[in-house]
Amino acid sequence: MRAQSLLFRPWVLVTVVGAVVLAVIELVLGTGAAGVAAGWAGGVVGAILLPVATQVGLLLGSVVFGLRVRQVVFGAMREVGSFRRGSVTFTFRALPVTLRAQIGPWRSPVILRCWLAGLVSALAGVAAVVGAWLVPGAFGRGLALAMSAFMLVKLWPKRVPLTTSTGWLLFSLPRMPEPERSDFLAAPMAARAYEALRAGDLDAAQARADELAERFPGINATVSCQIAVLESRGLYAPGVLLLLKFLSDNDVPSRKMAYLLAGLAGLGFKAVESGQMPADSLLPTAKKALEDAVQLGYPEFELNGTSGLLALIEGDADDAVRLATSGAEYNHSPLSRADDFATLARAHMALHDNAAARTALARAEELAPWSPRVTETRKRLSVS
Repeated sequence: MRAQSLLFRPWVLVTVVGAVVLAVIELVLGTGAAGVAAGWAGGVVGAILLPVATQVGLLLGSVVFGLRVRQVVFGAMREVGSFRRGSVTFTFRALPVTLRAQIGPWRSPVILRCWLAGLVSALAGVAAVVGAWLVPGAFGRGLALAMSAFMLVKLWPKRVPLTTSTGWLLFSLPRMPEPERSDFLAAPMAARAYEALRAGDLDAAQARADELAERFPGINATVSCQIAVLESRGLYAPGVLLLLKFLSDNDVPSRKMAYLLAGLAGLGFKAVESGQMPADSLLPTAKKALEDAVQLGYPEFELNGTSGLLALIEGDADDAVRLATSGAEYNHSPLSRADDFATLARAHMALHDNAAARTALARAEELAPWSPRVTETRKRLSVS
């Protein structure tokens, strides 16, 4: 079923149809196999450049109109290096063909700022398409057709886990209904709470969460922020109960449901691992939440760290090492990466490899030395 759904995704359909169209055009023009190859090469380059162009436009619009840029990721696959400038982390990965960024609201008016950033993204994409049509030859035709087609995909309103299209910002954001609209308006306050958590200032994060609860009670942004503060204090069981109550009381859209279920899985596994809640009653619920999050579109590889913790709980330390290592390599969030390294350290300890455990723990302490799982792992490793 998953392979079948992948086949009908817009970018897959555009790629297949585009390749056929390019081949037909070049054969009609009489350029032969060489022209077809050149056209396909241009198509590949166009498919890479168009998303980069719109992302560059979004970054530029975010800076100009006052959005929060937390991280910029160059490339895909394994991380090869990163550095921090101000509040922005720049990460470089092994395959330099993509550009991603974590961008969010930072101050009011939230919706207008996001819409303007989306407009700059669209204009950058259109400018790239216009430039592509000026490139001559079979390569230029492939480049232009691919960029035009993928620009149309980008302008289609779409918002799924970890992905928001330019078209969604332009056409869906201004008409966003409640309670999603309130979530967006609360986002600047929530962002400051998460920044405090990243810095280990739990009291400041708690103050922001309390302010959110007063101004925007009961919405997703508020509850998620409250749960993040509880988790950062090592209070996993209260976080699980609060999240379960929110899910039972609200009709949550599928995109947000994917995030919440992924969070429930991680919280549930930590509550079981710490002994705060019984495994026999909570573990099946947390495992089902993990499966359902993936079914709702949350990328499975982004949950490798969570799956690694599950493997550790179930006694498969080798699989826990593999999954936690993958999670730490591909995760963008410093707090989540610290969690993954803590899991990796505990898995190495279970395999009686304390040297590897200390190496993993050192990586976790670089990211979040105050994290409850990091400090607890440090204590366990010191005793052993």
